[in-house]
Amino acid sequence: MKKILIFDDELGFRGRVQGLLESLTFVTDTFEIEIPDNRELTHSMEILEDRRRAFRETGAWEDGERISVDDASIFVVDYDLFEAIGFLKGDVVAYLARCLSSCGLIVGYRYGDNAFDLTLREELRSFTDLYVGGEQLGNPGLWRVTEAGFRPWHWPILPDYLRDFEKKVEDVKESLAEDVPIWQVLGLTTPELFAMLPRSIGEFLGADPAETTFRQFVIESDNGLERRDVTSADDVSDEVVARVGAARISKWLERLVLPEQDILVDAPHLVSRYPSLMTGDAMDIETWNRTARLVSHEDLGLRTDLIEPFRLKKDHWLSRPVWFWDEVRECQDILEVREPWKTERPNWVLCEDASRFYEEGYREFVADVESPYARRFVRKFDHVEYRPKIRFSL
Repeated sequence: MKKILIFDDELGFRGRVQGLLESLTFVTDTFEIEIPDNRELTHSMEILEDRRRAFRETGAWEDGERISVDDASIFVVDYDLFEAIGFLKGDVVAYLARCLSSCGLIVGYRYGDNAFDLTLREELRSFTDLYVGGEQLGNPGLWRVTEAGFRPWHWPILPDYLRDFEKKVEDVKESLAEDVPIWQVLGLTTPELFAMLPRSIGEFLGADPAETTFRQFVIESDNGLERRDVTSADDVSDEVVARVGAARISKWLERLVLPEQDILVDAPHLVSRYPSLMTGDAMDIETWNRTARLVSHEDLGLRTDLIEPFRLKKDHWLSRPVWFWDEVRECQDILEVREPWKTERPNWVLCEDASRFYEEGYREFVADVESPYARRFVRKFDHVEYRPKIRFSL
C-alpha cells in the first residue's frame, strides 16, 4: 500500500491532520497514513543531514540507513517544526527530502490556515510540490474529482499527480545521456516558446532558457541544488538530477507558466474565449462546467479535432490538458478566430476557487500575472480567507 507520511511536531495538530485524512475512505483505501513522533522526526532529519555531508563529497547519497521519508508516496510537512527541530522550517525539510531521499510528492501546509491566494502564484523557492492550508488537507477535491464547494482550480488530484511525477522522472532520466534541452523533454516541437517567455518566468531556468538542460538547471540555476551542495557537477548522480529536475520544472509549469493562460491555456479558460470549441449546448452552464474537470482531454466536451495539433502531447507534465495559446489563436478553423464578431458568450465566468462556472454571486480580482488575462473571478466562500485583499481592488 502507498504511504502518506506527515511531519508535524505538535501532538494536537498531528491528530487533527490524521483525522482529516482518515475521514476520507477513498484516501485510506489507497494510502496508509503514518505520523512519526518527535523523536523519529528528529532522527530522520539527522539522517538527511548525514546524507547531505556524503552528497557533498560524492554526489550521491543512496548508501546507508533508510528512513520513513524514503518510502513516502506523499510527504506532507508542516512549515513550522519548532517544537521538534528548533528553528528548522518546513521548506528546509522539503529541500532535504527532495534532494536526498526517494520520496514522491511533497505537500507543505500550515495548521489552521484556510486561505486562497489571489495572486494565483505559489512561492517557487520552496521545494514543496504544492502548498495547501492545513484545513484543506481533508478536502475531497484534493484527492479526487468533485463538483461542489471550495476546490481551487489550480489544485491537482494528488493520486494522479503522484502517478505522473514518476513519469516525469523517467522522462528526465532518459534525457540525460544526450543532455537535451528542457523544452525537448517536455514535448515541445520547437524552442521558440521558451525563447519568448517573459523574463520573470524564463529566468527561473537559467540564463538561456531555450538551451538549458535538466542537468544544467539542477546544478547551475540556483533553483535546483544549493551551490554549497555541489562540489563537482560531474559527480552529481542522474537519480538526483532526475528527481529534483522533474519536481522543480513541474512546479514551474503549474505555478508560474500556466497561471498566465497566454502561453499554455487549459480548457475552461480556452472556452471562455472560444465557446464554439464546446460540443454541447453553449447556453447550458453545465456544458461549460464539463470543461472544468481534471480528466482526459477527450472527456472535456471539446471539439478536439480542431485543436489537437496544438495540445501538449506529454500531458503528464501538467495536472490538466493544455494547449499552446499562440497556435490556437491563429487557427482559422475556429469560429471566433475567423469571425470574431459572431462570438456569443453567456453571462457566466469561471470561479478559480470553485473550479466551476457561475452566472452570479462571484467577485472579480486581478491575479499577479503578466498576461492580458489577469482579471479572474472567485465564488468567495465564507469560511475561506482570501489574500492579499488588495487584489480585489486593483
